[in-house]
Amino acid sequence: MDVLIRYGFSIEEIKNMMDTNPDISNVDDNKIYSLIDKLGLIGCMNNYIKNIFICNPFYLNRSLEDIDNLFNKLKEIGITNINILLDSNPYILNLNSEEIEDIYNNLLKEGLTKEEIIDKFNYNSFSIM
Repeated sequence: MDVLIRYGFSIEEIKNMMDTNPDISNVDDNKIYSLIDKLGLIGCMNNYIKNIFICNPFYLNRSLEDIDNLFNKLKEIGITNINILLDSNPYILNLNSEEIEDIYNNLLKEGLTKEEIIDKFNYNSFSIM
């Protein structure tokens, strides 16, 4: 958890994250660095990353492979600003690539165009919980 302090999280923020997700106390610092790097590679700025961790500490329990698959699926369906999507809706990180594909396919079956579906993702106009 030292990495979170070095990254600029306050003790109170870390405590709140641990209250929400007690399992993060077992997450290794190297994995946290890798998860931060993954967000940085898609264009997330430090304040986005901090917001994502605070709002959705469950991200810290995700496997790096799952995150790669999720980001690849979002790109595949046409979402270009994943960083902005995650800043406005960090709970997307709780989904896996198959769930994203299911949401996409169900919206296609409802008659939405690819562009309309991308807008639904970008403007957080569907429920993921």
